[in-house]
Amino acid sequence: MLQRRYRHGDDVYVGDPISLQGRQHLVLARLRDGDIQQIDWEHNHISDLQLDGNRSVVDTTIVCFLPFGNVIGVIQGSASAPRPTALQRWLNAMNVVDRDLAVMPLVGKKAWEKLSNAEAVNLFEMRLRPGKLMFPSDADGLGDFSRQAHRRNPDALITLTMKIPKRRGFGRDTSRSRGERRLREDVQHFISDFGSLVGPDGAVDRAIAHVTLSASDGSLVEDQINFVSDHITAQKPVFLRRSEGQAPWYEAAVHAVLDVASAHEAELRDAVRPVP
Repeated sequence: MLQRRYRHGDDVYVGDPISLQGRQHLVLARLRDGDIQQIDWEHNHISDLQLDGNRSVVDTTIVCFLPFGNVIGVIQGSASAPRPTALQRWLNAMNVVDRDLAVMPLVGKKAWEKLSNAEAVNLFEMRLRPGKLMFPSDADGLGDFSRQAHRRNPDALITLTMKIPKRRGFGRDTSRSRGERRLREDVQHFISDFGSLVGPDGAVDRAIAHVTLSASDGSLVEDQINFVSDHITAQKPVFLRRSEGQAPWYEAAVHAVLDVASAHEAELRDAVRPVP
């Protein structure tokens, strides 16, 4: 287990391979920080949780490897459980292959290529629906903006807009170019971390970016990416009961991910099909 431990800043991650019905999957755990309390109903008091031996409390994410296209399905046990970017760092730290791996959400090919190849992103707008808080306390960038706004009023429909203003006259100044570059990085990071929240019925039901692309003749053209319409995402509630018999604790979560993947298999396969 120690060989599968990875530290990133103050966070410690541990991977644990699991098997279900002959297929290999992964539990990625993040050690919890700080004290954790428990309630003693017999003696009617709350106290620090004391674990016997060399044990730690963790937040877990189930990672299911689908049988095609290097596609994974992920289900987080809590908002503070490891996100896809943490999985990417852990996989690369483990030297699974002889090159760095990238874990990215399955948006339509054209949308992701536009974002990756954009000369600039000059506007990003997203809308947060009312509901429970979905962004963890360690979120940064646009995720942190979203968390702070949502915490302020969780019952409000919140629209966040970031725009790099155009300079009067001709040409592009250094500050504008720097702002567009940073915004593109922020959007890529946000979609990679919280892409599962984006969708018509997701916590983020609107997410668009205005981008500048290079045309084949070398000229620059303006375009728009709609991450809601171009994003492949599906969510399914999972009810985990206490272990019954010999069933492993993660079984329900794995089955939930595989059921959703099966329902959307044609769409997923099309998204990873090589471009002719």
